[in-house]
Amino acid sequence: MNKEEINLFVERNLINFSVNSTGWDDLIRKLLFEFAVAGWNMEHRVFGKEKFGELRCYTYSEDESLNKRLKNIKDKYSQLSVKTCEICGSEGKMRTIDSWQTTLCLSHFLEQQPIIEIDHKENIRRSNKTILNIKNIVKADLEYDLQKVWLYTKEQGERFSFSWQEPNYYLLLKTIPLSLFPEDRQNEVSMLFQSLSDCGICGYKAVYQRSCLRCHNESWNDSGYFIEDYGEKSNYIKECQMDIFIDEDDYGKYFKYDQSFEKSPDHEILFSSDDLREYEKLLF
Repeated sequence: MNKEEINLFVERNLINFSVNSTGWDDLIRKLLFEFAVAGWNMEHRVFGKEKFGELRCYTYSEDESLNKRLKNIKDKYSQLSVKTCEICGSEGKMRTIDSWQTTLCLSHFLEQQPIIEIDHKENIRRSNKTILNIKNIVKADLEYDLQKVWLYTKEQGERFSFSWQEPNYYLLLKTIPLSLFPEDRQNEVSMLFQSLSDCGICGYKAVYQRSCLRCHNESWNDSGYFIEDYGEKSNYIKECQMDIFIDEDDYGKYFKYDQSFEKSPDHEILFSSDDLREYEKLLF
């Protein structure tokens, strides 16, 4: 076994991996190289694929000691894959797009995850492309919890759906004429926007039924686990604010485009730089 033979084995089997793009090619090459060094018979093919945003590799040998070595290699590269963008190979993380799990860097996540925009002519746009105009909507339906809306147009009964997971969803909901919703839901939609209150955590007027529609944190109350875990309201707000600032899932970077809610003028940040450093030590 020499380096040239291993390289031929690697390139020959690279095409046997069914993945979404080329971002994992280096990982797969290294995995195959380690397979060869571990003792895999290079005349046998190696197969793999992306599943649930993770690199999976399928092999079997009757040599149990070899199987153990291969499993360690496969586990190593599966763990690396969920930190590597499937498209470009830079640092990434597991994300969900249209209910599908995928591993992407922030730039490629933003390219694939549409952002709702409404321009001055009332055009509804996604990814800089006009989808429909508010004036052409003839009917609007809602999920029971108001977290998804379906819009119907005059043209051939077309239907478009939008979700709370998209920035500016609630801006869209507010822009749609109330008369287009079913009569039994119109009051519910109207009350949502009339009853919003300030969120002490993210600083937006976005709290509805004790939960913030923007940062998704529950409002403080003086009972249950809140008292047990935090002692007082300021401790709870401080920890939630630090989670938002750290933004481990890039939620804040994505939702910076959201214009659904008004900023609260008297919002306070309760944590200091020292608080943040101590909190990061606990997390990481």
